Amino acid sequence: MNLRPLSEARVDEEAHASLPPPAAPSLSETAYRRLEEAIVTLSLRPGAVLTEAQLIDLVGVGRTPVREALIRLAQQGLVEILPRKGVAVADINAIDVMAALDAREVLERLIAGDAAKRASPRERILIIEQAKAMRAAAEAGDVNAFMRIDTELNGMVAAAARSPYATRAVEPLQALMRRAWYHFERQDDLVPSALLHVAFAQAIATADPAAAMIASDALMLHFRRGLLGALGRD
Repeated sequence: MNLRPLSEARVDEEAHASLPPPAAPSLSETAYRRLEEAIVTLSLRPGAVLTEAQLIDLVGVGRTPVREALIRLAQQGLVEILPRKGVAVADINAIDVMAALDAREVLERLIAGDAAKRASPRERILIIEQAKAMRAAAEAGDVNAFMRIDTELNGMVAAAARSPYATRAVEPLQALMRRAWYHFERQDDLVPSALLHVAFAQAIATADPAAAMIASDALMLHFRRGLLGALGRD
């Protein structure tokens, strides 16, 4: 695949070399990311009830950032805040997972098409590199690295799409699907999923909205089949 002439790629790299590094995440964002990962990877088990003090110790930041993160997680349906009792980690319900996938499929298709149209040359290169890193993690059997890279790839594609409303709507659905993946123990799905992500990234990189939407649909169909298989309904 020939993305761009090498000389153009070098010019683009040089243009971005002088950019300042991205700002460090806020304490609230740090707390959110750590708690979200713990919930998604099932380190915090579904149905578990924890105190605020336990969560502060877990994420290593203060009370206010943790409370802000919990409000965000509650809005996304990953926890329930129990007044004067603590926080309950949401259960995993197969019907909810499939309903989330229905909604995610529509949003991901929109985001994919927009990313293919609007991504900068540098964003296209980085999206390809991220998908390749995802494949490498899959081939190494590193589940946690695979999932972290997947989350980062989702963020890159969302940023390239310049579609904040769709992005905000799809983020909790993506988290729910990652959590279901851990719950239903889909480790054997790493490499096939990674290859579909590479095809998806290539479609965005070549600025082909129709191909990007088709690749997104293929990914969602793959998720659906995997979940139905895990549920014994295929």
